[in-house]
Amino acid sequence: MDDSVAPVIPPVLDNKLSKNDVVSINPDNDDTTSKTPNLLNYHDWEKIIRANFPDLLMAAEVAAAHFGQLLIKDIKNPGATVLIDVPSAGKTITLNFFSGFERSLTLDNFTPASFVSQAANVKTEKLKDVDLLPKIKDRVLIIRDLAPLFGSRDDDLLRSMGILTRVLDGEGLELHAGVHGQRGYSGDYSFMLLAASTPIPPKVFKLMGNLGSRLFFFNLRSKNKNEDELSAQLVETSWKEKQGHCKKATQDFLNTLWLNYLDGVEWDKRSDPDDCVKIITRCAKFLSKLRGSINVWKEDYGIDQYSYQEPVIEMPDRISQVLYNLARGHALICGRTNINYDDLGLILNVTFDSAPLSRSRLFRILIENQGEISTDSLMEKINCSRPIALKEMETLKILGLVNLNDSETSMVGRPEKKMTLKSEFSWFVEEECRFIQETTQEYYFGGYR
Repeated sequence: MDDSVAPVIPPVLDNKLSKNDVVSINPDNDDTTSKTPNLLNYHDWEKIIRANFPDLLMAAEVAAAHFGQLLIKDIKNPGATVLIDVPSAGKTITLNFFSGFERSLTLDNFTPASFVSQAANVKTEKLKDVDLLPKIKDRVLIIRDLAPLFGSRDDDLLRSMGILTRVLDGEGLELHAGVHGQRGYSGDYSFMLLAASTPIPPKVFKLMGNLGSRLFFFNLRSKNKNEDELSAQLVETSWKEKQGHCKKATQDFLNTLWLNYLDGVEWDKRSDPDDCVKIITRCAKFLSKLRGSINVWKEDYGIDQYSYQEPVIEMPDRISQVLYNLARGHALICGRTNINYDDLGLILNVTFDSAPLSRSRLFRILIENQGEISTDSLMEKINCSRPIALKEMETLKILGLVNLNDSETSMVGRPEKKMTLKSEFSWFVEEECRFIQETTQEYYFGGYR
């Protein structure tokens, strides 16, 4: 890569502290209930998060970038990102860092019907007092658990996702019901959404694909702790105390950010490097296909036949805008008013994670193998049967991401395919993409993932 555009990645801290130590920049003034904020810049905030919850640093920056977007004047598209992982991975801890800030509203869970209420037991003139939508305008809505919504019955899920999809256009919501008639809000009702959930069921991605997905995802991919690490957690500083310090630091950091940009930011888009912007658009084009919806799937693996309806693939325009806004929000919290390569690792991870888990995993394996893999190799890497491997490979072919050809070793009753990444997505196996991924892993996770 040309030295003139190489990312500036801060060195990983070597502070000789145990990862179980609590770190505070100002320990003498660490009252989490104080209304007077300490001035805390990005680098000091990053040190506190890294020392207390190193595995959550990247997730915390994804969340903070949504607050950064609120300060950029031309951003009118709501950004909505869901942190996903298995239970007890740190999703709620991360969101708790940001709860209580005056520009946020935190809920444990919710129903999209609460945006504009049509409750029959509430008088019409009182409904405005319970409507959620006006309360979150120009704020960040934090929902600690979206899993109940994603796990609801199909009819309820369709209704809820339809409302959520419309609200995330940022143009308000108008409803009509038998009890209260037509009511709602129109105009600029932009907001940001942060949420947490366990891994998303495939039916949710299929439904979102048909409606036009507005949700993006970030997978924490928390590592499994060994016995020593689990033992240390039990006898050393409690996570509750660490969370309190990180929450106080986050509140101070966000207050400092608002003091620095009190009147908002007029973003000069022309100052953003063309190569960085093009990488974001590549990610958008790729993601639009990766999370496309295949509505009908019939297979007969005995004779190796597949049939399907034409997949529903969204245009990449909205995705590119949302990813660009996320990169700008991240740049702003880092103290910059233009994006650079430091922001792109986050964008790549959100891109790969905002698709069904099986597709995301398969594509990561594909790029690790330089864009080419056989059925036998895939079966070994994802520990699955031949029919499942063939189905997953065929999925990427239908979506227009790969070419799929018979292998020379293919036999009757034992079909063998070779999957190759299409040339239009070859950037994802090139040195530039690999460099961004490797430096991002090293900075946030020390390279262990």
